[in-house]
Amino acid sequence: RTTQRDMSRVDQNPVKYHREENSENFKPVLDTKKGARREWNWSRLLGSHENAHIAFTLSAQTVMAAFLILLSGYWFEPVMQFQTSGALLPGLLVMVLLMSFGLFKLNMHLGKPHRFYRGFYNLRHSPVSREIAGVSAFYTGLLGYSFLALFENDYVQLLQMIFAGIGVMGAVFGGYFMYRLYRIEARPFWNHWYTAASFSATALILGPLLLVMIALVFSAMTTGLGAVVLVMVSLGLTLELAGLVGHAKSLKSSSSEGAASFYLQATRYGNVYWLRNGLLILALSLAVYMLLGEYHTVFAYSLLSIITLISNILGRALFYVVVIPTTMPGAFFWKNADFVEHAREVGLADMQQLGVVYETHHAFNVSELLETIKTTTMKQKFAQLRSIFTG
Repeated sequence: RTTQRDMSRVDQNPVKYHREENSENFKPVLDTKKGARREWNWSRLLGSHENAHIAFTLSAQTVMAAFLILLSGYWFEPVMQFQTSGALLPGLLVMVLLMSFGLFKLNMHLGKPHRFYRGFYNLRHSPVSREIAGVSAFYTGLLGYSFLALFENDYVQLLQMIFAGIGVMGAVFGGYFMYRLYRIEARPFWNHWYTAASFSATALILGPLLLVMIALVFSAMTTGLGAVVLVMVSLGLTLELAGLVGHAKSLKSSSSEGAASFYLQATRYGNVYWLRNGLLILALSLAVYMLLGEYHTVFAYSLLSIITLISNILGRALFYVVVIPTTMPGAFFWKNADFVEHAREVGLADMQQLGVVYETHHAFNVSELLETIKTTTMKQKFAQLRSIFTG
């Protein structure tokens, strides 16, 4: 006895599984039963559980790039004046605040934020743990470098360079695994070189623009710095657009959940998708115009920054919201996105036994953390420390 030829998923995603006549294997195929109408769906796009990841990845990639560019001022002439100007300390402060904001958003979206240290476990095998370790190292380097920038002393400067080195290694290590953890076969929409292109493009676009806006505010702007920034921004925008073209071409010709993700992107969020694409083209045109015309004004850079920031937020939101896994882990209700949304709208989420919760930050229970530290034996602490490296 054979099963039917088509199987549908229970989570309302636009994908079904088709079996060829002489085969026992099912292959995922796109199910276009919801039509091809393009919509906005702002609330679903910008009100998802993934907002914390949007804030974290954009903040981290921006600050990492800005910090690396800042350090190039020790040998790269266009950035030297920024290094020696009054913009240095405010710039470092902005980087610290922005990075702190991203880490705060990431940590507070956890079920138990005070158990954040568990993210370091399994460093040996887990890309997520490696990302956390790398980003933490970068944050440590950034904090140390920023604090020591307040002092002028040969020994302090040596220590500052050590923290700079920690920051650079953390940025490289953490940045790589920030990308690597998304290259998994269970998420076809992410498992494409576009992920690397998009993350790199964000760094090339927002990092330089952060520095140039600080330079403009504190009168540290130079034509050389502006030219370097505009070249980097143009390269980043070109890379993002090239990645989008390659991504779309690959997904539309595939037979996987990735094709269904692209269908959602082009229909449920279709208007936002094309708005983001249009903003990227507009930003690239503006950046090239500013570069060729040597147009370095506060208004021009502000406009470019706003356009690119909006396009990056929309793009990163789409990146997280439309992804469809090849598997359906968890219970029927609380892994069914449509049911979760319905439960929140009509109040069913108020029933604790349903397992659906509203989007909110969770409490950081300091007393519970201190109690854990107090009651955990030294043997257990060493075992947990060892598990970071052994898994």
